[in-house]
Amino acid sequence: MARAERPLGAVALCLGNPLRGDDAFGYLVYRLLRRAGLPALYAGTAPENVVGRLRELKPKTVVVVDALLGAGPGIRVVKLSQVEDFPLATTHTVPLKLLLKAAGVSPESVTVVGVGVERLGLGDPPSERVREAAREAARLVASILAAGGFTTPA
Repeated sequence: MARAERPLGAVALCLGNPLRGDDAFGYLVYRLLRRAGLPALYAGTAPENVVGRLRELKPKTVVVVDALLGAGPGIRVVKLSQVEDFPLATTHTVPLKLLLKAAGVSPESVTVVGVGVERLGLGDPPSERVREAAREAARLVASILAAGGFTTPA
């Protein structure tokens, strides 16, 4: 019998394709978080892949990590409702709001941590700017996870 897991304070949901240049951002952050032993899920380019795991974890806070189109250089921290201003770089088959609903979770906070992309060509390596941003973002996400959540300004 599977053991019941207690609700988790916060989890990072990392998205992206490591084979498409700067879209590797979420994957790079995921690897750094897991190496540090922090709660992170990697869903590739299909966030619906983690619906069952989100349902089990029932996180109060979800930190979505992904590359953003049109965001320019630097890390952006926005509420999920503000993502329309910076569309996610990958083509996700399910909108994140619908994904959370399908998972049966209603987090108190959903924050997106992203970085603007320069290149998304198949087989391109991530730019050095995005590699450095991934290290910075991993530190930021780690602090959010350690605190059990984070509220962005309205």
